[in-house]
Amino acid sequence: MATPTAHVEALPDWQPDRVRLLAPGPLVRAAAWLRRSKLDRALIEGTDPASGAQLAARAAQLTGRSTRANIATGLERLALSVDDPPSRIRVRPAREAAIANRSALLDLAAVLRRGGPVYANGVARARQLVVDGTGPAYTDRRGEALARALELAAVGLNG
Repeated sequence: MATPTAHVEALPDWQPDRVRLLAPGPLVRAAAWLRRSKLDRALIEGTDPASGAQLAARAAQLTGRSTRANIATGLERLALSVDDPPSRIRVRPAREAAIANRSALLDLAAVLRRGGPVYANGVARARQLVVDGTGPAYTDRRGEALARALELAAVGLNG
């Protein structure tokens, strides 16, 4: 008589070819990239990534290693940009907000670089902090709104 363990061992292993069959195709991935701002807002609002192919593709893009590294670099630049001399070319973050939240910005960047599993909601929130020139990283004079946004991003990374 076969034991349950023997039965489980007889099942075929999950193979990478099967994963590729379930992955969104190149057209869906391209559409997700083109609509990234809208899809990121949906993820931030709590829409389930499994509710649509483009949303799932965008969640996969956000949680991928290279995107996470790019966002982490942006957060590090926000944290350290207050030490740079003024420039007429780029939009600068709110100095006091960046100083007050420097450690939280760097901590969030470290989590993104760590490489463990994260939720797309938190990555989308972190990306929004970096790319939105009208957001709290750039408009919050005291740093309170930025602190709250960083807290929401950190919580969102963990689900």
